[in-house]
Amino acid sequence: MINRSLLGLFFATALLALTGPAWGASDIVIQADQAKIIAVSGQPGTVVVGNPSIADVTVQDNMVVLMGRNYGVTNLIILDRQGNQLAALDVTVQITDKNAVQVFKAGGRMTLACAPMCEQTLQVGDEATKVFDPLTRQMQTKSDIASGNATKGQ
Repeated sequence: MINRSLLGLFFATALLALTGPAWGASDIVIQADQAKIIAVSGQPGTVVVGNPSIADVTVQDNMVVLMGRNYGVTNLIILDRQGNQLAALDVTVQITDKNAVQVFKAGGRMTLACAPMCEQTLQVGDEATKVFDPLTRQMQTKSDIASGNATKGQ
């Protein structure tokens, strides 16, 4: 009986040793167009992002700021200045948050941010010709007017 218990303990320990590196990665969930500060135990030197179109980072002193760019899954590896790994993170970027409403009509999609009033917002996947393109032009015009770069007739 004791031999079976020891054998079971041996196999359980071996299994944990084999799966240990998978526990080294943590999960971070962030919304698109949002930022999150990542705490690391050391001075970050090099940061590698698996897919920069999904997430991006900025390093300032000991602070690493993660920014969600587009929905998807990628990874992030943070090394110190000597090349030692400080963190290995799995990053999931979600396209919408709890206040988003997506309206589907005639095969197209429009996204609204409702907090508490609903206003149209741009998200990847919205119908380009009826929603995305006109809203993009309006947003650019507003930005041009605010920065003083507007041309006559806008």
